[in-house]
Amino acid sequence: MAQLRLREPIRPLRLLFAAGLLALVSLWASAPGVAAYGKADGPIAQIEFSANCNNPDFGLCQQVGLGGIWVWIEIDGGTGATSGEADVAGSGCGHVRGEGGGASSIRGEFDWWWSDMPEGLDVTFGAPTDPNGYYNVDLGGGFVLSFPVTTGHYSFHPVPAVAVETQVAP
Repeated sequence: MAQLRLREPIRPLRLLFAAGLLALVSLWASAPGVAAYGKADGPIAQIEFSANCNNPDFGLCQQVGLGGIWVWIEIDGGTGATSGEADVAGSGCGHVRGEGGGASSIRGEFDWWWSDMPEGLDVTFGAPTDPNGYYNVDLGGGFVLSFPVTTGHYSFHPVPAVAVETQVAP
């Protein structure tokens, strides 16, 4: 009995060690694929955009409805490109007070082009004009979002419960 008691605490430690070792090996084996993501299609920029309009008294929320959108966009085309395709993944959701709401997926490849001024909805809402121009992404149905080319974080909070956040990264 004394030997059995000494070995019992060791078994969970061995199992924990083996599981940890397996996790490390799995991370190491998958790292090259993760590090190579995006290189094949020559990404120029990555953009994260979220907008939430949840103030029923605010005019914009009355026009577009209550809810929000979140998207991640990869601008493809290689260095110096002025148009191409953008990989887009995200979702949009809508709310009707007292009735509920729902969400839908936004996913696929969409056209983008560069311009010196916004040619769609300027996601910075009148911030100083970007001297480097804009990425215009057509999400279909004539819905074009214009993002500044300059790397950085852009934020717009006109009233409580209304927020627009944009992050542009290389």
